[in-house]
Amino acid sequence: MEQKRSWHEVVQECQDRVSRLRVVLTTGGAMPPEHKADLDAVILAVRNWIYGRARRLGLDEDARNDVLLEFIQQLHRDLRSPGFGSMERRFGAYVSTTVNRILYERKNRQQNILSFIESLDAPFGDDGPPLHEVIEDPTPARLAEEHDEEQVRKRLYEAIAALPEIERAVVTHRLSEVRGIDIAQMLGMSPANVSRIYKRAINRLRQALTAGESS
Repeated sequence: MEQKRSWHEVVQECQDRVSRLRVVLTTGGAMPPEHKADLDAVILAVRNWIYGRARRLGLDEDARNDVLLEFIQQLHRDLRSPGFGSMERRFGAYVSTTVNRILYERKNRQQNILSFIESLDAPFGDDGPPLHEVIEDPTPARLAEEHDEEQVRKRLYEAIAALPEIERAVVTHRLSEVRGIDIAQMLGMSPANVSRIYKRAINRLRQALTAGESS
């Protein structure tokens, strides 16, 4: 019977495979079959840890599979990003930080949905009907306002996509409420550097958005 490997051994093996993958993927190359086997092996190696982490939080099988899928999608993006070189040396920390962020965001989404539903069912005033029964249909003015908000969000996402790779990585993580110290650990740099990169990115975004307003 095959001896069960320790998490440290699993991480060491994954780091070797990740290093081979990033040599090809960070230069924009296509993934050859042998590297596809490396990627499959990495996912298989961390799957049980991810399932166990999600199970301890009481997530059912469908939810655990959703978490694994989100992790795989993030892993694909980060393997191609030059800004994530630290995952070759600290893959265990990368897995832990990424999965914890996914679980945190998932919990927040569920709480927001529940809060919204509860607010609609709450009575309007003293002993009034539920709020969802008295909400008015949106007016043309409100629809125009929502359209403007959507255009601003679209311009913001486009501006983020145009940022240099490392700035885009920092901003994306900050928008996902990842702490600066955790971003520093993932990217293999100091928290002070992360802070400077973030401020520089914010200045670029501000210039991009204000330029769009003046044109």
